[in-house]
Amino acid sequence: MRLTGHPDLLDRLAAQYALGVLRGGARRRLERLAHEETAVRAAIERWQARLTGLAELQPAAQPVDKVWCGIEQRLGWQAAPLKLKPPPPRHWWQAFQDAPVLLRMASAALALLALMAVGVSQWLVNQREQAPTMSAVAILNDDQARPAVVVLWDAPASTVTVRRLDHLKLADQQVLQLWALPEGGKPQSLGVIGRRHEVRLEVKRAPDSVPALAISIEPPGGSPSPDGPSGPVVFQGRVVAQPA
Repeated sequence: MRLTGHPDLLDRLAAQYALGVLRGGARRRLERLAHEETAVRAAIERWQARLTGLAELQPAAQPVDKVWCGIEQRLGWQAAPLKLKPPPPRHWWQAFQDAPVLLRMASAALALLALMAVGVSQWLVNQREQAPTMSAVAILNDDQARPAVVVLWDAPASTVTVRRLDHLKLADQQVLQLWALPEGGKPQSLGVIGRRHEVRLEVKRAPDSVPALAISIEPPGGSPSPDGPSGPVVFQGRVVAQPA
């Protein structure tokens, strides 16, 4: 089967490749096709360009001082610490005489290591609790195919995080509404975004069960129509599921 004859499948595989969720033999086959076929390579490059700004959405992490010192020393910006000469070898009877002191030092070192292990474990737990679990992602584009909205689906929390990258200006009586676009069915509302540039919505239907999402301009409170958007659809894009 030639991927170029199936544009929807090619677009989905290219999106998964750019996100880094396409692994193993499937990833290697797509890379081989990208070297052989221009259309496959162009699809991957389009998705990589769309996702370029995603890293800027992640919170910054401050490295510890030890890491910075190591970098500065390797770059020659800071002198390496002086290496002290090792003490002369001690005889076995000297070590025997100092045994109580060594035992106290070893106990203190073990206690310090235990405290450090507890601190690191707690830090890892906090990081896992604060970081949302991404089960699916969608990049919604505007009418000029520019990335405008990032939608992240957190399955364990049953929430959708919407982050706007656009500069769309809304009137006083206009809000944005997020829609799921199922195959062969009516659009289903996932919630009213309002006018905010980042919002988390509680949803009952998993966005990774639908192929695409859209955002429309609606009156305050959302669309009054039971059939879907009542205003213009300004952003839309496909959903890429995170593999289990």
